[in-house]
Amino acid sequence: MKNSRLILKSLLVTTLLTTGTGLYLSSNTPAEAATLSSTPKSATTGKSITTLKLKWQTKADEVGLYNDHPPLSNGLLFFSKGGNLHAVDIATGTVKWTYRNGGTPEIVTRNSVFLINNEGYLVKVEAKTGKLLWKVKAAKPPIEIGAFAELLNGTIYFRNESGGIAAYHPVSGHKLWENKKIPMYVGSIIGQYKKVLVVKSTVNNIRTQFFGLDPTRGTILWRSEGIYSFVAYRDGQLILRQQANAPYSFPITPVPGYLVTLTKVDVTTGKVIGEENYKTVTDLSRMGNKHTSLQGSYVYSVDSNMDKDEAFLNRFTLGQASETPPKSYEEFGKWVAGPTHGMIFFQKGTQITEVNIYNNKIVTFDSLAGSALNLQLMRNGVYTGDDKGNFYIINVATGTILGKLKTDAGQYGKVNVVNNTVLIHTEYDIYAVTLPKELQ
Repeated sequence: MKNSRLILKSLLVTTLLTTGTGLYLSSNTPAEAATLSSTPKSATTGKSITTLKLKWQTKADEVGLYNDHPPLSNGLLFFSKGGNLHAVDIATGTVKWTYRNGGTPEIVTRNSVFLINNEGYLVKVEAKTGKLLWKVKAAKPPIEIGAFAELLNGTIYFRNESGGIAAYHPVSGHKLWENKKIPMYVGSIIGQYKKVLVVKSTVNNIRTQFFGLDPTRGTILWRSEGIYSFVAYRDGQLILRQQANAPYSFPITPVPGYLVTLTKVDVTTGKVIGEENYKTVTDLSRMGNKHTSLQGSYVYSVDSNMDKDEAFLNRFTLGQASETPPKSYEEFGKWVAGPTHGMIFFQKGTQITEVNIYNNKIVTFDSLAGSALNLQLMRNGVYTGDDKGNFYIINVATGTILGKLKTDAGQYGKVNVVNNTVLIHTEYDIYAVTLPKELQ
């Protein structure tokens, strides 16, 4: 993951939550690979946990770990290793091609891969072969802070964290417009709504500024600033969570206020048109928000005391008075993930609990060896690491651990499943394992 993305993730947490060479192909058969480490047992059931079948493994640079879009196309995985872009066959781990001085893939489509190299070029290569299709100078080297590209509504938006945003045509590489006056440090593109391109960046690592741009010319339509984080877009409005200033001013006396304040901003004008407050609290001075999510008519808020290792979830009904008590999920322990696909996940000790937000059905999982890291739900499987260097695949319906892999990793990126192959991206390695039969 690029350093600036790590900075952004850290900021979101507080305001809301080596390079190697060579591809490692296991010389063991699948049966032999399963016996490389001792077979552990679940702390909950005492049953033996099967070791996941390793298909292949490779070193990778610590970039692209938290990319929202999977770097996959036509059976190939794209990633950076040794500062070069590699394309690997997902089924076998065979390197199909390498683009030198390539860096991490920024955009992957069916036929193309877009990247930004260290010299500041925006580059397009053919996904199947790695052949250079075009490259354009997009930023002055060196790119010390970071540059990023996103494909949105048929246009590539290039943002440079040292300042500026530009638009390019994805077929020709022709620059459509550029606006160097928009600061994009620890910035991101929120989306395009009602013919307005919305972007944001930090002002001073505490306050955030949002810009509404004309997507055809890049001119600024409006600007809004505050201690805000983006939550959602609904009915022509940006829903922002307004954070209290108290945690950053270090007051010596209690600061009363509201646990949750949602601000509504008209996306066409940037003007605040409404505000909703939820749950009065006696002291905000050490309160921090880790996650906020809108699901139907509810707002889910994960909050904690900054001095404690905790993260408790409350559910509020949109539009209800601030005095209305929220639904608390504190009984299930520390929040881990969700709501996603109607499920929320919690952990108490090493015990994971899954709660269905629609019918309140509870599933208790087999215990992990440690605290869950980046738990993800995909279809009928749960995928998670732990802080003891293990990775697990779990049956979401039963909570049974179907397999475990020792990675010794401390960070886990987005997991992808392609044709019964599970791709696990850690800070230093990529693992490909066979999806357990129960989930195939």
